[in-house]
Amino acid sequence: MNNNNNNKNDGIIQTSNEDDTPLILSPRVSKKELIRLLESHPLPKDTNGKVLSFTYGTAGFRYDAKLLEGIMIRVGILAAYVASNCSSSVGLMITASHNDESYNGVKLSGSDGGMMNSEGEALAVDLANAVTPEDVLKRVVIQQNNASVVHVGHDTRVHSPALTDLAVRAARAMGATVYLHGVVSTPQLHYCTMMDNPQLLPALLLPPMPNVKGYYLQLATAYAEFMNSIDERDESFPLIVDCACGVGFPQLQQLDRVLTDVMGNNRRTIVPHNAPGEGPLNERCGSEFVQKQQQPPTWYNPNKDDNVVYYGASLDGDADRIVFFSSSPSNFILLDGDKIAALICLFLKQQLSYFSDECNLKLGVVQTAYANGSSTKYLKELPVEVRIAKTGVKHVHKVAHEEFDIGVYFEANGHGTVLFGTNFYNFIDRCNANASSLSADATVALTRLQLLPKIINQAVGDALSDLLFVDAILQLQQQNKFDNGNINENWNSLYVDLPSKQCKVSVPDRTMIVMNDNETACLSPIELQQDLDDAVTSLKGARCFVRPSGTENVVRVYAEASTTEEANELADIAVKLIKKHLCNNHDVSKIPLSKL
Repeated sequence: MNNNNNNKNDGIIQTSNEDDTPLILSPRVSKKELIRLLESHPLPKDTNGKVLSFTYGTAGFRYDAKLLEGIMIRVGILAAYVASNCSSSVGLMITASHNDESYNGVKLSGSDGGMMNSEGEALAVDLANAVTPEDVLKRVVIQQNNASVVHVGHDTRVHSPALTDLAVRAARAMGATVYLHGVVSTPQLHYCTMMDNPQLLPALLLPPMPNVKGYYLQLATAYAEFMNSIDERDESFPLIVDCACGVGFPQLQQLDRVLTDVMGNNRRTIVPHNAPGEGPLNERCGSEFVQKQQQPPTWYNPNKDDNVVYYGASLDGDADRIVFFSSSPSNFILLDGDKIAALICLFLKQQLSYFSDECNLKLGVVQTAYANGSSTKYLKELPVEVRIAKTGVKHVHKVAHEEFDIGVYFEANGHGTVLFGTNFYNFIDRCNANASSLSADATVALTRLQLLPKIINQAVGDALSDLLFVDAILQLQQQNKFDNGNINENWNSLYVDLPSKQCKVSVPDRTMIVMNDNETACLSPIELQQDLDDAVTSLKGARCFVRPSGTENVVRVYAEASTTEEANELADIAVKLIKKHLCNNHDVSKIPLSKL
């Protein structure tokens, strides 16, 4: 890596090195600089002059970009402090993911590349709401030994470089060395953080390369080796990728170049569309739009023929979600996170079956209450163990990591990954030690299985990683041969989704609703749940739940039934029950109902 020490007091630092390695910015310990930054960028106030309060959710801090300057100073301080306390590198990603361009945000990555733990989140909220410089600095210790490292990256939003610069200056003034990766996807930043803590990595992974260059090389090499294990491949159709006019576009372009270096032209053609600046970020494009609206994205490139997409995928704004689709003027097929999880589990079951009694690995899937009921039924019949976790990446990730040797999780929105535990790596070691006794099929399966931790991002859900993994599985199972201009029905017809409807209703106080641990039932008001149960009982095969939003003062509704009409009817009943139990002292005619 190039060591570039930037000692300027002014000017925005906003780039990495040209070879996909980060700039290394040395510490500049200065309490005076911290006070100056905090005084220059105070917390914002409302129209009454009251300082706004901030909360840290699954998405980190995410607000209108104009409100975030003071938060960025505090988060830079926090990252340096946490890195110093845990004696390992941490990460800081500036992004607002699938939100529109007016938003921005920041989230911290732990030393394992995953989400920050609950103690760190509590400190983040404490610091974010500390008003004066004195209040902030009394909560942390400025580092003097210059031992901590903070990895920093940002997305393509116009305000991201300036906000990143504030966080970087604060972290350096706290005594941290900053590895500045510039424009990266969220999963790439988490990957770099994970790789910079080799003591936490299994030996099966490639030698640690804590930079984007290493990320591309690991993905491309593992994908190429997997494809070499497949005798017959159909690569005649290109994979058309909607990048949401966000950071996924330049990152996919670079990954495609590395794939060419590794594999030549003997591979699937990947064609990214919707680049930054071609259209509004995440507007009528991207995985959030495609999955929620169940229609193809807008193609903002005027040279794109948008009438037919045989094999398509959509990323979100920071490239940690992906959904697949095919479309034509008369037909649209969506393959969401539930379908991705089903495909992956089918593949894993097939590969593990070659090892018979030698394999005692616990394979399982973690879903949320939003998973379509048909997907849950399909998985249980494979059979695969299914757990329902509380909505939110950090919750499903935790269950997948703690309860399974191979833990698969994909939310319906396309965010997910596959995690491999210690027993999996021990199994691989045993198989390699006894390789001479394996059957021909088991030998090939072993080759594929031990590539998986290299193809699949072990830190967080990763759209680019998942894109290559899904394509490899489809090639292996010859499920992306195309009939009538659509992705082969073998994947899409693994199960048929039950009709569902999602909506949200504004309420005076969403905290009036208390949910059970996995958010499938309402504990309070208990009368609300009793009424919901009565409504569900009247419809065969139906289910419905309501839950308070984590970011808005609304209650979200999910209704599922055997017909579209019944799902809509059940959702409407749920909305009326919410208004009855939560808005009884208010004019419910003024409480708006809006589709997600």
